[in-house]
This record gives sequence, structure tokens and C-alpha cells, in this order.
Amino acid sequence: MRYRFHFLRPLFIRGALLLLVPLLSIQGQRIHVNPDTRMKAVFLINFTKYISWTTLDTVKNFTIGVYGLDDILLPLRQMSRERQSVGQTIKVERVATIEEIEACEILFVPVEQSEAFHLMRPNIPPENILMVGESLGFATSDGAINFVKREGKIKLEVNRKALQEANLTASSHLLKLAILVGEEDPVYHD
Repeated sequence: MRYRFHFLRPLFIRGALLLLVPLLSIQGQRIHVNPDTRMKAVFLINFTKYISWTTLDTVKNFTIGVYGLDDILLPLRQMSRERQSVGQTIKVERVATIEEIEACEILFVPVEQSEAFHLMRPNIPPENILMVGESLGFATSDGAINFVKREGKIKLEVNRKALQEANLTASSHLLKLAILVGEEDPVYHD
């Protein structure tokens, strides 16, 4: 009986391979993400090292929330898995409600979501949440850090007053890279 269907075995294997090959080629392809989006994800991950959460007991576990749906979720999740191998746990979540936002240490607000977030912002307590955006004026109205593109590169606008109100402190290394906003113009002496 076993030998009667022996000729079907090669057909079955070929059929299974034909079904699996397209799936393997999809898995093997690198998903292309806009280089600016990838750079923003790198900054967001590195903020865990260059921002101090002064009222938190631990700095090894972070939640990065992305308000709404955005392309940055994929590279953030990939990079967060890499950080686990060095002992830092970073959870990346898509968030939509005030309660979900309050559970984050870092919140990223994509430009497409900035208007909706601006309406919700007065109801969100600022303590211990680093709010990062990418829309015009975000660091002076809704958050502490804003991504801007200047001379073809992603730059940071940092509002130190907003950081202070959120009980956060930026390292001097981060501030050296930043464009400071929300401050009085410095007085120059001859």
C-alpha cells in the first residue's frame, strides 16, 4: 500500500515548495523605510540615553508611544529589539488615548496627527513624558523636542523650559546638537 502512492510524494514536495518560495522571498526582502524616518527613530531610541527622567526610579525600561499610525513604528520596533540585547527594554506602542499616553516615557506625534494631538494636549499632564513632534512650532506649543529638516539633515529643536516642566533634563551632548527654542534672545556683550 505504501508503494502505491510513492509517485505522489515528489509532486507533494514540489507543490509545497512552490507555495513556500514566494513567502521566503518576501521575508528576505528588506523593508525600505525613508532615511529621514529611520533617523528620527534613531533619535527617539537614543533619547533614552540623553534625557534624564528625574522622578523615575529606573531608566532601563521605557515605553515609546506613537500617536496614531505612522511609518516610524517599524524601525522603532526593530531598534527596540536590538536594545534588549544590551539590557535596556524599550516597548513601542501605538497610542490614541490619554491613558495610553500617560503610560509612555516618550511620545512621538507625527505631523499628520499634530492637529488632533494639539486639541488633546491640555488634558495630558506633562510630568515625565518627553513629547516629540515633527510639525512647525511643536517644541514651542505642545512638546519639548521637534524634528526639523535643515540643509537636508534632520535637526532637533529643543525647548528647555518644556523639559523642565516635564521633570526632564537633557544632557549637554544632546543640547550641543540642538537648536534651542522658546527662550529669550540672549543678550550679547561687547
